[in-house]
Amino acid sequence: MFWVLCTSIAFIVTGIGAVLLYEEKRVRSLRQQVAGKTEELKKSEEKYRSLIESTEDFIFTVDKSGRFQSLNNFTANFFGGTPSQFLGKPLSVLFSEEVASQQLKLIRMVFRFGKSVRDEFMVKTGEHYTWLSANLMPLKDEQERVVSVLCIARDITENKKLESQLINTEKLASMGTLAAGVAHELNNPLGVMLGFTDLLLEKFDKESQNYQDLKTIERHSLHCKQVVENLLSFARQGEGESESCDINEAINEIIGVVEHSLEMNNVELRMELASGLPRVKGDLRQMQQVFLNLINNAAAAMKGEGMLEIKTAPDAGPGKVRVTVRDNGHGIKEEHVENIFDPFFTTKSEGEGTGLGLFVSHGIVTKYEGTITCESSTEDGHRRPRGTTFTVLLRAKKGMGHEG
Repeated sequence: MFWVLCTSIAFIVTGIGAVLLYEEKRVRSLRQQVAGKTEELKKSEEKYRSLIESTEDFIFTVDKSGRFQSLNNFTANFFGGTPSQFLGKPLSVLFSEEVASQQLKLIRMVFRFGKSVRDEFMVKTGEHYTWLSANLMPLKDEQERVVSVLCIARDITENKKLESQLINTEKLASMGTLAAGVAHELNNPLGVMLGFTDLLLEKFDKESQNYQDLKTIERHSLHCKQVVENLLSFARQGEGESESCDINEAINEIIGVVEHSLEMNNVELRMELASGLPRVKGDLRQMQQVFLNLINNAAAAMKGEGMLEIKTAPDAGPGKVRVTVRDNGHGIKEEHVENIFDPFFTTKSEGEGTGLGLFVSHGIVTKYEGTITCESSTEDGHRRPRGTTFTVLLRAKKGMGHEG
């Protein structure tokens, strides 16, 4: 009996040992699986964190009051800081009060309805403006309650510029059609006026007042005819054949026209026209149109008093001539400089400008393989004083000698 009991106990102990050993192996296996899954989750988290940090999108989360809960490095770096600097801070630390207020309204809508919303807004960093397209999405807990809002925004500044250019292209197309129609309608009565003026001139003595009055009518009619031809030329936008001109002559002739006006407006004119410059590619009258526009803009920027400087010189680049027109006027804001050559863009008051002058000037210069650039400052600084400088680079006409 004793041996039977001992044998039973031995079997039980062996069985328990086997069970314990099996459980130990199972626990060890579960631990290994948990460790493996934990490592996978860690790698997955690192992978997605790396993706978020490497993307050039603005990514951040905010609570219901619009305070930052997290944000990626790109967002923080863009605004000149680190993520930790902005955590717990309101939207207004990065965005203007107007933008922050608008975003907060959208964030509250996401919390209320649990649906994503989209928005476009502009942010300013220093003197630069950036357009962003943002998608605000709800982040929910297990009970489907919104706990925070995730915002992913992308820079669409270039798209906005393209959109603006397309709109302006449509405007120009319409204007070209209108200009052609108006020009043709005006040409006929102008031709009749000039014809009858010519007949009447033959009937009066050249020294008489009637003759002088008719010559005044003829002169102004011819001016109108020239305006009409310019309208037709603008409407046609013909390429034409590249011509050449003496750029110093073009500038001197236009100065002869505006010099009195500059004196009346207390604008001091300083000219340094280099001798021996080669002839440049470009029609004389069209080049005069370019510089007349630059001079008029400079005079307007100085508001009745200032200094206008015009220089010509051979450029460092081979076969080019450089012309600079500089004023010490109020300058152009940095955010506007990149738009000044866009059609219909103007910072002048209504009735003072159409926004086509620099656009047409840019078209003339580039037509003859030249470039026109602008640098401007609204305040006196170490790098450059207040005012605006336009630099026109023109290509020398091949096979043409230098001017004496």
